[in-house]
Amino acid sequence: MVGRAATRVAARVTRHTDTVDIAGVAFQLSCRFPKPSFWARSHPEFITGRRPDVVVRLDYQEDFERRTGRPLGDTVADAAGVRRRGRTLLVSTGYYRATADVQRGRVTVRVAAGFAVAGLMRTLAALWLAERETLLLHAACFGPGASATLACGLPTWATPSSATAGWFAVTPRPDGVTVRPTPFLDSDGPLRATGWRATTLWLPGAATGMRPMGAALALRALLPSIWQADRRRAAVERTLDLATRVVTTLRCREVGVTSSARAEALVG
Repeated sequence: MVGRAATRVAARVTRHTDTVDIAGVAFQLSCRFPKPSFWARSHPEFITGRRPDVVVRLDYQEDFERRTGRPLGDTVADAAGVRRRGRTLLVSTGYYRATADVQRGRVTVRVAAGFAVAGLMRTLAALWLAERETLLLHAACFGPGASATLACGLPTWATPSSATAGWFAVTPRPDGVTVRPTPFLDSDGPLRATGWRATTLWLPGAATGMRPMGAALALRALLPSIWQADRRRAAVERTLDLATRVVTTLRCREVGVTSSARAEALVG
């Protein structure tokens, strides 16, 4: 009992703080309990000593269900609801409530006890990256650093075993599309500190083998692979613009497989 009491006292007076660089945005996580630090330090290549662009203060709550009036089930989706209140955004799921001031770079979060922070951080990353004209895209990336291929919505067997898979920060630019890794990867493939420059995009289709794909069909096939944190109209329109720039910049190829989209990642 004495040990538990000492732990609770230490949690009240100590904050665990780590800063993670996600595609150029430095997020500082601060919490009385070490769970967010465990997540940050499990991705040491993303830890940074930079001054934070965004400060995220987390508060774990044992009575989260009572305070929100919503029961927690056995599984809770990561797809968040986003609405504006004054200058801030209210971001919520079944297990956290966050108030985000995008202009000031401040986020306060109430989290149900026991939940990890990866889903929360993925949503916050998508919100801040959108301000930098960057999409958070689920894909496999492979090939030379200066002429890489992105494959979205394809089964694992359709991409090389050397591919790095997971959520990437993808930015269309006048001279091409840059691809940067994030802490939200599915595999332990090789990471490039400078990221990749993509030139080709593979997308699922009904064709036999592989063939060129028009921009309209490519856009439709790409959308389910985007993490659309903010589903308000203006945010979705911005995502559509960025995605259109991606498919019109890259050489799009239709690969002859079919893939059901993840419902929680749909745009619109």
